[in-house]
Amino acid sequence: MRQFLNKKKSFSIEDGQALQDSLAFIEETLQKTGLGNKLTLRTLLLAEELIPQLIRHAADDANLRVQIRRYLGDISVSIRAAGESFDPYSAQTDDSAGIREMEEEEAEQAIRGILLKSQGDKLKISHRNGVNRIRILAGQSSRQMVLYTTAALLMGLLCGLLMKSVFPAAVSAGLETYLLDPIKTMFINTLKIVIGPVIFFSIVSCISQFKDLSELGRIGAKVMGTYMITTVIAVLLAFGISMVFHPGAFGFALALGENIEAVSVDLNMDTSLLHMIINIVPSNFLSPFLESDTLQIIFLAVLCGAAVGLIGEHTATLQEFFESCNSLFLTITTIISRLIPLVVFCSVAVMIENMGRASLVSILGYAGVDVIALFCMMLIYGLMVLILGRLNPITFFKKNREGMLTSFTLCSSSAAMPTNMRICTDLLGISPKVCNFSIPLGATVNMDGTCIFLTITGLFLARAYGVTVPQSVMLSLAITIILLSLGCPGIPGASIVCLCVILANLGVPIESIGLIMGINPFLQMANTMSNTTGDVAASLIVARSEGLLDLEIYNSR
Repeated sequence: MRQFLNKKKSFSIEDGQALQDSLAFIEETLQKTGLGNKLTLRTLLLAEELIPQLIRHAADDANLRVQIRRYLGDISVSIRAAGESFDPYSAQTDDSAGIREMEEEEAEQAIRGILLKSQGDKLKISHRNGVNRIRILAGQSSRQMVLYTTAALLMGLLCGLLMKSVFPAAVSAGLETYLLDPIKTMFINTLKIVIGPVIFFSIVSCISQFKDLSELGRIGAKVMGTYMITTVIAVLLAFGISMVFHPGAFGFALALGENIEAVSVDLNMDTSLLHMIINIVPSNFLSPFLESDTLQIIFLAVLCGAAVGLIGEHTATLQEFFESCNSLFLTITTIISRLIPLVVFCSVAVMIENMGRASLVSILGYAGVDVIALFCMMLIYGLMVLILGRLNPITFFKKNREGMLTSFTLCSSSAAMPTNMRICTDLLGISPKVCNFSIPLGATVNMDGTCIFLTITGLFLARAYGVTVPQSVMLSLAITIILLSLGCPGIPGASIVCLCVILANLGVPIESIGLIMGINPFLQMANTMSNTTGDVAASLIVARSEGLLDLEIYNSR
């Protein structure tokens, strides 16, 4: 399969065949790239929805230009035509239509808008220099990244063993000092660059997108309420399990020879709830970013996101600006995440070379605690289906196993969204009125697995570096994790960025993420599976309460 592909073709809009011909060209080319049938169908559906709008707003003499590129495993479809700008997310109805017809068209367009927005960074629509541009990310190299990371992990293990047992001490020290550690340091410094902007723009975009939840009525309120309940349960569960097992010896990371001084939380500082609440509000707009004060950044993001919908005529402009900035920093984070296999190699090699057997056992123990917490969360989903939904949870897990496996393999809630929506309607019998809203929303705000990961990992690394975390700080930590989960970007590497935020709040060196980089990709696969399972379970419970569940489909074999 070729890693690089660049095919272009122009279609005349005047002959009336531009839509059919362009779709045929896209389908034929995507099939040649080896893209799966599901992703090809999703891309064709998006193109079929957007190309007519592009043609409708095109200039009289404009041509429709389609470009399909494959680069480093990513396959993108770019479509453009000269013409006036348009908003594919807003309802556009014929004034001559009857009131009932207008309401039906507006409702249909609202659903289309939600589905288009749910594509996130996989769909970009812009208008520059008189040209409308649409970019659809047809496929990403998710499996390739897993394979690369696995290979990097194995090579890092081999390199670390060679450095520890075979290479002369001077050679091992030179490799660590002049190659492995500098790469880790540069990666961590790059993460520090994007922490503030990623959190701010992600939360602003998230809140501004869903500011009209009240208009969606009772279903929207129930969906959001269920998501918030599972999020709080996930955080409390993670705290409880972490306190029971206490993975890792206290302060073991300080003896790894990384020249990191012992750190601790200043117990003399004011850690009261009142002080924490007062300190959330910054004295100016820039200081939270300069001082990396995450709670203040989140406060500003919530404030700005809520205010965007109240500007009036400038709302659309501000939404486009914030979404553009969000896309910019998400793209930067995606670029950074491509270096994860290299960093995994360096981190594992240094870890093996420096750590003794007890330290390796600590890392594996931490991973085991995270897996136990995720398993307990799955049991909670089953209990919620049984108690709140009054349904057989075994049937739920049996019919949702394809979605769980897809989420585990792709390690992306957004990428698994088409599969989960199909399972909701075809196998579980959930009405599209529920899942067409709840699944895209859940991929944005419902991150139970991520909450568990952030809680257990943050406490584990604090313990590893000898940081004592008072109960008052734990309350602040829980609030931060819940708020971060609402705006956590659904892209590879986003949880590491959020983890940096948690470590900064705990007073743990951000460099400590090197301890878990080797095992992190595999934990993230399990975390994603928990995230999407929670989305489907919440959709099932809400559909049951609203009478929008087909019990014959659900109970069928």
